[in-house]
Amino acid sequence: MKNKLIFKFIALSLPLILIFILELILGIFNYGENYNLFNKITSENNTEYLVMNSGISKKYFKNTGFNSDNQSDLFLREKTENTFRVFIQGASTVVGFPFYKNGSFPRILKHRLSLTFPDKNIEIINTGITAVNSYTLWDLSDKIIAQKPDLVIIYAGHNEYYGALGVGSSISIGNYPAIVRSYLKLKNFRFFQLFENGYSKVFKPNEKSKYTVKETTLMEVMAKEQQIPYNSDVYNAGINQFKSNINKALDKYASNNIPVILSTVISNKKDIKPFISDDFNENKFDKNLKSNKSEAFKTANSNAKAAYKMGQFYLNKQQDSAKKYFHLAKELDMLRFRAPEKVNDIIINELSKKQGVYLLDSRKAMQKKSKSGFIDNDVLTEHVHPNVKGNFILADAFYNKIKEIKILDNWNHFISYDEAFNDISITRIDSIKGKFIVQDLKNSWPYKLNMSGTNPIAQYNYILKPTYEEKKAINLYAGREEWQNVMREAYHTYNNNKDYKNALKVAQSLISEFPEQTKVYEMAREICLKMNNRDYANYYSKKINQLKQK
Repeated sequence: MKNKLIFKFIALSLPLILIFILELILGIFNYGENYNLFNKITSENNTEYLVMNSGISKKYFKNTGFNSDNQSDLFLREKTENTFRVFIQGASTVVGFPFYKNGSFPRILKHRLSLTFPDKNIEIINTGITAVNSYTLWDLSDKIIAQKPDLVIIYAGHNEYYGALGVGSSISIGNYPAIVRSYLKLKNFRFFQLFENGYSKVFKPNEKSKYTVKETTLMEVMAKEQQIPYNSDVYNAGINQFKSNINKALDKYASNNIPVILSTVISNKKDIKPFISDDFNENKFDKNLKSNKSEAFKTANSNAKAAYKMGQFYLNKQQDSAKKYFHLAKELDMLRFRAPEKVNDIIINELSKKQGVYLLDSRKAMQKKSKSGFIDNDVLTEHVHPNVKGNFILADAFYNKIKEIKILDNWNHFISYDEAFNDISITRIDSIKGKFIVQDLKNSWPYKLNMSGTNPIAQYNYILKPTYEEKKAINLYAGREEWQNVMREAYHTYNNNKDYKNALKVAQSLISEFPEQTKVYEMAREICLKMNNRDYANYYSKKINQLKQK
C-alpha cells in the first residue's frame, strides 16, 4: 500500500518536475521573454533607479509589428521616507498620445506636485501602454504593488473592445476573463512561451495575413469586429470584461492598503461623427427633420448617423437636446473606439464604492473648463485623446483630488489653476509634432473608411517653408533625429536667441525625461537666473543638492 502511494505521488509529480527542469534549461539558454515590468539602471552618482521595461508590450501584442509606446519615468529602486510615489495605469491617453513627454497629464501632474512639495521626492510613474485594456491593468497590478506605491491612479475604459485581448480585437483568445487572466499568468513561464511559439508555427492560418502597423493605422490592425451593435453579446462581453478585471485589480490594491483614484473616461461626441452606422434614407430623414415629423425622431433613436445629424440640428437651438443626440450617436456607433456610457456607469455606481477607491469624474472637470460646455475639440484632439489644454485639465483634477483625500499634508505651496496653466512645460516642437500626428490620423482609417489598408501621405510634406520648430518636429516624426538631441540643440538655440521662456520649457522637458541627471537641472537654473526668477532658480538649486546627496 505504501509503495503504491509513493508510485502514485511520483507519477503525479513527474510532469511538474519535467516542466520545472525545462523552465530551468530555457532560462539558462535565455529562451523567450522575461516580462519584468521594471528594469534597473544606475545614475551618474551610482544611485540605483528602476524604469519601465519597454519590451513588456510583447506579452500582449503578437504579429502586429507594434512596438511598445510608453513613457520612461525613473524612480528610486529603494524608496525613501521622503518619497511620495504614484503609479498611473491606462493606455494611450495616459501615455500622452499624441504629445507624449511633458504633454501627458502624468508629467503635468508631477511638475505641479514637485513645485508644491519642493522638499519631497515626488515620483509619478506612468505605466500606460498604447492599445491595452483592463487585462493589462490587472496583470501589472502585482508588480506595481511590489514597488510600495502611496497612490494608484487609473484612467481606462476606451480599449475594452479593440485593445490587446479585448473581445473585438484581432489579438484575442476569447470572451471569458478568467481564461484570459490564466493565459496571462502562464505567459510568464518560458515553457509556455515555447509551447505557444511552436503552436503558432505548426498551425499557421491559410488566409492572408492581417495588416501590420507598417501598412495601416494601429486602430485598423487591432479592430477585428468592426461592427459591434449596441447591447449585442460582444458589446456586453466588453462591459463585463472591464468590470471583472478592474474589480480584481482594485481588490488587490485594497488588500495592500493602497488608495486608488479611479477616473471616468471622456470622449468627443460633438465634433466626431459615428465611424460606422447602419444605412438609412438620408434624404427622407433630412426632409422629415425639417418638417419636425415624428419619423425623424424614431430614426434618430435607432441609427447612429441620424442621431448625430439630429444633434447638429439642435446644436444652436436646444443644447440639452443636442447633447442627448450626440450622446446617442456615440452609443449607437458600431465601431467602438469610444467607451460605452455603461463603462462610466460601472465606474461611478460600482467600482468607486469599493474600499480605498476615490472617484474622479473627469467628464465634469472637462465640461466645466470647455468653452462650449461640450467635451469637444476645445479640449480633445480627436475622438478620445486630450489636447494640451485637456491634459492640463485632467492633471488639475487629479491634483485637487489628491489634496481633497488628504494623502499629502502641508499644502502651503498650493499652486492655483491659472499659475499652473501658465507654467505648462511642453515644448513648441513636441506640440507641433503632436499636431502632425493628429492630422495624419484624421486622414486615415477609420476617419476615412476608404483608406483601409493604407497610410496617408504625411501632412508635413505640404509645408513649403517650415519654421525652426516645424523642421525639428518633422525630423522627430520621421525618425531622422533623436528627441534628446533635438531638445539639447533647441535649448542652446533659444538661449542664444534670448528666448528664455522656450529655453526653460526645453530644460523642464529634459528634467522630466532624465530626472537623475544634475546637468538638466543646472540648465533650468541658468535660464531662471537669466529671467530674474530667483524663486524658481532656488527650487532647481535645491533639487541639484538633493540629487548629489542620494
